Amino acid sequence: MKAPKQVIDSTPVDIPSTEPIEQEESTLQSTDFQPAPTEVLQLFPTNMLRGSIPLDMNAISNDVRGLVDKVKEIEGNDTARNYTTYFNEEIRTSMHEFEWFKMFSNIIKDTYVEFCKNIYAHELDYLQRDDIHLFAWVSVYNEEHSHEVHNHVDSFMSGTWYIKTNEDTAPIKFISPNVMTTFQHTSVDKYHSRENFPNMHFMGTEWLENEVHFRPLESEFLLWPSYMQHMVPVNTVPQKENYERITLSFNLKHRLNINSNDTGHNMSYKGIL
Repeated sequence: MKAPKQVIDSTPVDIPSTEPIEQEESTLQSTDFQPAPTEVLQLFPTNMLRGSIPLDMNAISNDVRGLVDKVKEIEGNDTARNYTTYFNEEIRTSMHEFEWFKMFSNIIKDTYVEFCKNIYAHELDYLQRDDIHLFAWVSVYNEEHSHEVHNHVDSFMSGTWYIKTNEDTAPIKFISPNVMTTFQHTSVDKYHSRENFPNMHFMGTEWLENEVHFRPLESEFLLWPSYMQHMVPVNTVPQKENYERITLSFNLKHRLNINSNDTGHNMSYKGIL
């Protein structure tokens, strides 16, 4: 399966004219509203990736339910832990044996490498797939499950693949990393949408947004820088019978190709530290 194509927008921006503004001095009054001609420069974007991996989602859902059922046998009614394989290494890593997970692993690693090359201009042709660390876990939200605001440490990029969703599925919310901008300038919080951003809503103004709310479709995935603060709220939509939000979340990083590493005299630290 071919990974989703990534496109970088390079549309040129019109530059405001620097020609003198012709005005009839006799008609311009000091009390007239007369702002200078300008353009808004939206600088320092946060690059995220949105795509789709449409495998056999029904079969995958059944496998994930089986894994989380094993977790529930251990965690009982603890809704902070009984919905995810994150805290149980044995159950979490048993997912690696599923053929669909192997396919997912191949696709998401290849997508990660292409993203790092296209967006960050990293030279990564020294890598092979096994040089990319993929830490993945699954979750089934079917009670009053939620995940408070957090980010992911010891990781370069993070993401979530949406295995089962519907129109009632709780969104994932991202907090703007430009905290100083939003704090100092206190933009008005307006819940709004944007053209060409389907199933996404924004909190703030068109030019200064504090949050992004993404309501995923089945088989979609998001990939974002691991420092991004995000959360999954408790679903406030009246839940239909057998409500489920099934996801596979993951962290990615790769082996770095270091240099200037042969200075001094080499020595192994094994048995010393």
